[in-house]
This record gives sequence, C-alpha cells and structure tokens, in this order.
Amino acid sequence: MAQKAFIFDMDGVLIRSEQEWIKIERDEGLLEEMFGKEVADKIGETVGIAIGEIYKKAVALGATISKDEFMRFYEQGAMKVYRRCHITPGTKELVTYLKDNGWLLALVSSSPMPWIKLVLDRFDWKDQLSLVLSVNEHPELKAKPAPDGYQYILKTLDASAVDSLALEDSNPGIASAKAAGLFTIGYSEHLVDGYEQKGADVTANNMDEVIKILTTGVLG
Repeated sequence: MAQKAFIFDMDGVLIRSEQEWIKIERDEGLLEEMFGKEVADKIGETVGIAIGEIYKKAVALGATISKDEFMRFYEQGAMKVYRRCHITPGTKELVTYLKDNGWLLALVSSSPMPWIKLVLDRFDWKDQLSLVLSVNEHPELKAKPAPDGYQYILKTLDASAVDSLALEDSNPGIASAKAAGLFTIGYSEHLVDGYEQKGADVTANNMDEVIKILTTGVLG
C-alpha cells in the first residue's frame, strides 16, 4: 500500500531566507559583483529559482564569470544567509502533528546539500525526515518548476501523489508540486514584498494554519 508523504520546501518555508538573499544579492551587491551592473539589472526575479538557472540566465545575458567562481560567490553568501535567517515558528509542532498522524516527511530543495545541512542542523527534529533531496545534486533531475524532484521523492518513498501534500512558497515550487500531482499549500508568511503567489490549492500564513488545513481532511 502506497504511503502518504508531506513534502517541505526549505527557503521561505522552514526559514525566512528569501529576504536575506535579496539583501545579499541586491543591497550588498552580490549580483553586480559577479555579473556587472548591466546583467545584474536585467537578471530579474530570483525567488524560488535554482542557482544553476540563475547562472544560465546570467550567461545568456552576457555574463562572463565561470561556473566555479559563481559558485564560490554564492557559497560565501549562503554561509551568511543560513546562519542568520530566522527559523519559522511552529514548525516542530507541525512535524509532531504529521508524525502522529502517519505521514512520511521529506524535504525537496534547489539548494546544494551543504546549504541544506546548515539549515537542518538548526532543527532538533531533522531525523524525522525520511528523505532530503537536493535537486542541485542530481543532474538527471530538472529544477523547479519541473516536477522531477517531487516525482523522485514519491517514487523513492513509494508514496502516492494523490495522498501526498507539498508546502511551498515560490511560484516555481508550487508549479513543480502541482505538476507532480500533489495537493499544494502556498506558504505566505515569509513572502517578499510585492511577490504574487500563484497556483496553490490553498494558502497558509503560518504553521498553525497548515495544521488547521490538515485537520479539515483536504485529501479526503
């Protein structure tokens, strides 16, 4: 019998990191330092976009930085972001509720695994996760908004898409989960100013609201 899985995104869901990335990329000049002002001004929205996709877009716009140098810059930024960003309140209570009600827990992120580990090391419930997937570490998987990461988790855990659920904040993440057939909660607590979230089945502004949604029996 197939299992039911609750799959977390990381940035903007478990942690308030998108604002910190914007500070580093824009206010502290990371994008301009890497790409030059002209490309940095054209790069557009980076929320929910895999770093590999940011690099591809920058090169297409004329950036000449090597991939290795690009990654060094971003790794330095990640050390700042993931050590200083706020942890989402109520996450442990949600995890307890999910485990008590028979859910398998997983995490799918576009971030490299070392960045994910920086975050998970801040949680005393990390061992409750049955699977942690960095799409970045799997070149055979396409980045969000493609459904590959979610499909990989469902197959690995022998979980049913129709009985599983995703918690995502960004539109690429929401599109990824929906394309894989999951009921998707749009998490809005940490959205950056002006970001218009689209495509989720329902929305939740905090972890208490996520639990309330689950208690309504949204999956039947």
